[in-house]
Amino acid sequence: MKKLLICLTVILSIGLLCAASNPVNDYFANPSPQSFATAWNSCSENLAKDSTQVSVKILMAYLATSEAKRLAQVISPEAESLDTVNKFQYANLLLSQNRFEDAIDIYDILNTESPGWSCPWRHKGEALYHLKHYKEAVVSLTQAIETNREHYDAYIWMAKTQYQLKKYKAALANLEIALTLSPSAEESPGEAISEESIKALHQELLTKARKN
Repeated sequence: MKKLLICLTVILSIGLLCAASNPVNDYFANPSPQSFATAWNSCSENLAKDSTQVSVKILMAYLATSEAKRLAQVISPEAESLDTVNKFQYANLLLSQNRFEDAIDIYDILNTESPGWSCPWRHKGEALYHLKHYKEAVVSLTQAIETNREHYDAYIWMAKTQYQLKKYKAALANLEIALTLSPSAEESPGEAISEESIKALHQELLTKARKN
């Protein structure tokens, strides 16, 4: 039902703009960097005229998502030949698109090429977590922590994973280590876990740990 409502919203948004925005139609008919830029600029102009147009904002979000997916597909054939940094960024893009298994394939390559680099281990742990492969996630997150004892969000994801495995005391210990570290050390601040969710997890673990 939720997916259906999202689709209907998108269709409605497109319909509202079709008459006045041929560039939008052109992009969906023939996606490319050029047609995306033209469609995006067209929407921006509409929004500049009336910033209350929620339908335009929704359509712009949909355009951005569609273009991100298109670019990921363009990169895919050359993914294994990318340099280390771009390979990691591409894996993170796949992770953000919920393409967890594809992301893990790239993280695996990075783990082999750069076993002492903590970040691919951490992100692979997150991908495995979302696939509910919790035991495998623990293995990956353990490597992330062993290669960087200051890796703040590796401890957070370890705590989240151990919570799912009902290892509440271990999870609490890892979360409390994270609370002694600086979130500002994050390499990707946009991916930082919210303070509210961390506080909620901490409280939940305190309660669970007391009972076990």
